[in-house]
Amino acid sequence: MLIVVGGLYPIKNRDVLLVVDIDGETESIMVTAEEMQLLHQIKLPYSGSETTGIKEIRFYRHFTSLCISKISMEKFDEYAYIDGNELVFNENTLKKMKELSTSVISERLLYVEVILAGIILVWILLNALDEKINPKNYDNHGPIYEIKRFANDLVKYQEYIIFSARADLKAEVANSYLNRLWWLLEPFFNMLVYVVVFGKVMGRSVENYATFVFSALLMWNYFSKTVNYSVKCVRNSRDIVTKIYVPKYVLLLSNMVLNFIKLLFSLLVLVVMLIVFQVSVGNAVFWVIPAYIVMIVLSFGVGMIFLHYGVYVDDLAYAVGILLQMLMFLSGIFYEMITALDAPLNEILLCFNPVAVFIDTMRNALLNNRVTNVPLIGVWLILAILLSYIGIHNVYRNENGYVKVI
Repeated sequence: MLIVVGGLYPIKNRDVLLVVDIDGETESIMVTAEEMQLLHQIKLPYSGSETTGIKEIRFYRHFTSLCISKISMEKFDEYAYIDGNELVFNENTLKKMKELSTSVISERLLYVEVILAGIILVWILLNALDEKINPKNYDNHGPIYEIKRFANDLVKYQEYIIFSARADLKAEVANSYLNRLWWLLEPFFNMLVYVVVFGKVMGRSVENYATFVFSALLMWNYFSKTVNYSVKCVRNSRDIVTKIYVPKYVLLLSNMVLNFIKLLFSLLVLVVMLIVFQVSVGNAVFWVIPAYIVMIVLSFGVGMIFLHYGVYVDDLAYAVGILLQMLMFLSGIFYEMITALDAPLNEILLCFNPVAVFIDTMRNALLNNRVTNVPLIGVWLILAILLSYIGIHNVYRNENGYVKVI
């Protein structure tokens, strides 16, 4: 009910911020909802005579880090023209801004996510309060007990996690002639295939398309491999699970460390590509780190949930494989979501698809030197932590019964 209220809560028409990137400089103007009804055109200073200096035209609403629409340069003549030393946006632009002012779907979806996170948090806090009030519940899988146990187990088994990851890494390339070089070649050749297939369609509208795709594939591959592995994690480790006690999340964390080491190798290729294609990197590149951190935490949370249910449901692995395949093409890996998809689908996917949020955030920071999607990253960090707790809670409550099932 609260989620429905958040989705239907009345929101007044928003002011719209128009931003134009011109040869490394940024020109912007805030147009209020009232001014949109009176204006017939919008003017910005512009010293050039051709459109080649204009890199991008974007629109923002309430959150200045959350882009809600863009005008592609292929449609520039439809929305604007150059008049002397001014860039003039016509009535089509104002019409578009009026629509963006009244359509507040991204804010509504964000509020729904906040309410959902609040409901989960309240449930956890109520359980923690009950655990605190009733001493008998302390060791009966309450939040306080489980969080302390998780922290203690993490310290206790950290050496095993690292050792297991290193052993798996060596086993992967034990009989290979190219050895660790495959960790660089695999994502690189995947990128080449996708660039050849999608490049003719999307490459014209996206600058540095090879880097655009490769940077997204690195992030997607980590998330996909972690979630895919988690489903059969316990079943594939039955020799360990049936003989000694190991917290089951340790098996998942070991695989995540393995994938992270391979990711670091692949990032070396990305650095080389940035140099070869002369992509200028600014201070906003540090915003890549929070995007990756939230993605890794969410991978663990989703992985823990699938780890638990994968023990009991054999068909889950097939279902997850299909869902990941669908998610791959709905995450903006091969295209820019804001421009390639029509509204409101682009806003819905960008709010409700966390992988799309992480990829868009990372790419804007790395390739465009912009800090974006700050509210979405914050909400998904909270949801990722809460999902991680739910996964840990399910596993701790049921892990003693896994041996009987497998």
